[in-house]
Amino acid sequence: MRGPIDFIIVEFDGNNFRGEIIQELEIAVRNKVIDVLDMAMVSKDSDGNVEAIELSNLDSDLIRVIKASKDSGTGLITDEDVAEVGDVLKNNCSAGLLIIEQLWAKGLKKAIIDTGGRLISEGRIHPDATKELNGKEEE
Repeated sequence: MRGPIDFIIVEFDGNNFRGEIIQELEIAVRNKVIDVLDMAMVSKDSDGNVEAIELSNLDSDLIRVIKASKDSGTGLITDEDVAEVGDVLKNNCSAGLLIIEQLWAKGLKKAIIDTGGRLISEGRIHPDATKELNGKEEE
């Protein structure tokens, strides 16, 4: 049984990946909060040319596992996905595209199923919207 699977696309000015994000992802994976199912990095130059950034240029056990799944043809992110991200990127920007499984929710999912519950809706409220929920901004 899998937990909920989400995709996340984060845009950055320029092409300044320094490793902090990969380190935090590795911590979340090691702590079994999430599993990174696939990842891609995309850049767009000042002329609007889009290219995928090779993950093997980053030194990380997590990156090696993701790269191996891509090389074996089992990666989830397609060339079409990369092109779609490139379409929405601003010039001179880069983006990280992640597909993650929410491992923390697996037990909850099992309990819901075991008691006859059924998912009838789902969604996400962005943290920036919490001000609307409780009348003040989250700290």
